[in-house]
Amino acid sequence: DLRSVRAWRAGGALQVEVDMASISRAWNPAQGFDHVAFTLFIELPGQSGGARMMPGQDASLPEDMVWHRRLRVHGWSNALFSPVGADARLEGTPVAPSARVQVDAEQRRVRFTLDADALGRPASLQGARLYLSTWDYDGGFRALGPEPQAWSFGGAAAGSPKVMDDTPVLTLR
Repeated sequence: DLRSVRAWRAGGALQVEVDMASISRAWNPAQGFDHVAFTLFIELPGQSGGARMMPGQDASLPEDMVWHRRLRVHGWSNALFSPVGADARLEGTPVAPSARVQVDAEQRRVRFTLDADALGRPASLQGARLYLSTWDYDGGFRALGPEPQAWSFGGAAAGSPKVMDDTPVLTLR
């Protein structure tokens, strides 16, 4: 469960800090947390193009937002993408470097830091828009169907949006 999200810019870098109800490390994850996948969509100011769809999540971004960078992090992955080649199933083109991930289990906090190079060195991040969602990920976003099954969630028709928790669209000032 997301409890709060804070984001700030420092020059061309972006930090996003997420407070959770709890941090699980039951499966000894490389990233320092498990049982949740974060997907952060970033709309960069002054850039054309972008994509509205949320690859693999059977959804589109709210508020006519588009993404120019998409970060997907779970216990065993940390991947950043541009929208080139992205569609409803394909994640897009990998971008390096990805985010630095810091976990403070005692504070139940996860921090993502994206360097200016990862964001394409925009002139400014003022006005950038962010949207964060959570789900589960195991080689792909965990399946969803009407009834829960082994290794899948229940409660909605197949093809329904794969979003557990999310934020409103946030705008950096």
